[in-house]
Amino acid sequence: MWSASVSIQAALCDANFFGLHDRMHPANAAMNVYRAKDDTWFVLIITPDKVEAVAKAIGRPDLLTDPRFSDTAKLTANMTELTAILDQTFFSEPMAHWYEVFNGAHVTFGAVRGPQEVINDPQLRANDIIVPLEGAGGKLTSTISSPLQVHGVAKVSAKRAPKIGEHNDEVLRQLGFSAGEIDGLRTSGAIPKAKEHVA
Repeated sequence: MWSASVSIQAALCDANFFGLHDRMHPANAAMNVYRAKDDTWFVLIITPDKVEAVAKAIGRPDLLTDPRFSDTAKLTANMTELTAILDQTFFSEPMAHWYEVFNGAHVTFGAVRGPQEVINDPQLRANDIIVPLEGAGGKLTSTISSPLQVHGVAKVSAKRAPKIGEHNDEVLRQLGFSAGEIDGLRTSGAIPKAKEHVA
């Protein structure tokens, strides 16, 4: 619910939702998904104030004077053609090239990444989205931090989850059981025998 909160809230307000996005016939070719030469897909959002800079940066200043895109009505009627032109343009270079171009033009874009690529993004650690995981051992050395933050309260460090029954004695003591009663429960098999855990 949290990660889809914008859509969920809209649904709570009886919003009407668009159908599936057709990238070959978008409502706006400047807000679409494209593929680079190295098969990296990326989302691109070009706001009206950036159109001229982007057209020049991608080596297509001719698009600014192309009669098919000279006004809003013609642009709308020829959106499929513009998408095909941009498809061909973006497929001519690898994503590393487009990273430089888009960063230089200061436009919003983002490569579509798989989980293995996402975890290597340095921003995740710089912003404490992926944090160290204490005590789990093995390959479990880091985890995803909770997105919840409370102003003025420091987050508790991420730790491994307790093993089943690891805190039986502690919980039973809090409930008023004596050491002898806890031993009796263990002897009878009501609770398992304590196992040492090495953190």
